[in-house]
Amino acid sequence: MKRILSVLTLCAMAIAAKAQPITEKYARFLTMPNHYVCYRATDPIKVDGKLNESSWKNAETSNAFVDISGEGFPAPRHQTQVKMLWDEEYLYVGAELSEPHVWADIKRHDEVVYYNNDFEIFIDPDGDAHNYFEIEVNAIGTLFDLAIEKPYRAPSPTFVQFQWDCPGIKVATKVHGTLNNPKDEDQGWTVEFAIPRKAIAQSFENYLQAGNYLRVGFSRVEWQFELENGKYQRKKDAEGKYLPEDNWTWGSTGQIAMHMPERWGFVYLSDKTVGASEAQVPFAYPADFEIERLLWAMFYAQEEQFQKTGRYYSTVWQFGLTDKEWAMLPEGAKLSVEAISRNYEITVTKADGKQIYIDAEGYLRRR
Repeated sequence: MKRILSVLTLCAMAIAAKAQPITEKYARFLTMPNHYVCYRATDPIKVDGKLNESSWKNAETSNAFVDISGEGFPAPRHQTQVKMLWDEEYLYVGAELSEPHVWADIKRHDEVVYYNNDFEIFIDPDGDAHNYFEIEVNAIGTLFDLAIEKPYRAPSPTFVQFQWDCPGIKVATKVHGTLNNPKDEDQGWTVEFAIPRKAIAQSFENYLQAGNYLRVGFSRVEWQFELENGKYQRKKDAEGKYLPEDNWTWGSTGQIAMHMPERWGFVYLSDKTVGASEAQVPFAYPADFEIERLLWAMFYAQEEQFQKTGRYYSTVWQFGLTDKEWAMLPEGAKLSVEAISRNYEITVTKADGKQIYIDAEGYLRRR
């Protein structure tokens, strides 16, 4: 019996060795996330949508947004860029959206704002891909804010707190042109946020501390429009169905799905003040970043395996990891997999005994 099992194991290993490496197979979801060094503000920020304080003028401007699906998809028709600052009480976000026709008609808080053109912020304070926040706003400043337990892809239903209203948030927009006027052409609109540190706390821990990384996603929803009785409306096709929206993001997720926290950018909170001569802090990804990339590649492989067979891989060798993929682990680290019918844990145990692990819910944790 042992001989038969050994032969089966060797056969399975040979098949796995011929398979496409998982970091290549899921390469669209493993591109390097964007990053940003966020400096301390030097002067009081008046949230008025103007971004005219010296801190804003000295803050670095992000790269332009891209199509959410990534390489091979059309570049956005209009440019979007962001800046960030922080202090002891707030995370500040300023966004500039180029737009020749600025329009918005949703006015009630927590209506589905992305049925207008909007700007969206996603914040995962501790990078575990769970328990994150979503804040959306249209050009007239209408907010849609919610807290989410886990991404919608999770096997079990997520708990969405629609009743969560980001406490103490300050937000303002400024239209560069004329709102809801189809007779002229606008330059665009600007939005400014001050998000209180207490609003994004999941416990008593303060995530707005120098040296911390936040996982932050930015998205812009843009609709094609038509005029109906002189008013802007989302454009419909010949059958009366709304045309799909464009999704432009600060770094692609690899598919039309914003709720992939592992694909959001890294925002490093620097202890330096913005604009100071010594404030040029080179960005470095967290020490365990390559471990996490490997775990996410294995997570995507598990998702596909379960969709195909109704079962998860239960051993490391079933993933067919290449030497290059094994090299993503630090020296002395061990990789293990435990699986039952509806869940699993993939664990990396580092040489110091500390562990990083991920499960079927896409919950990335440490112990």
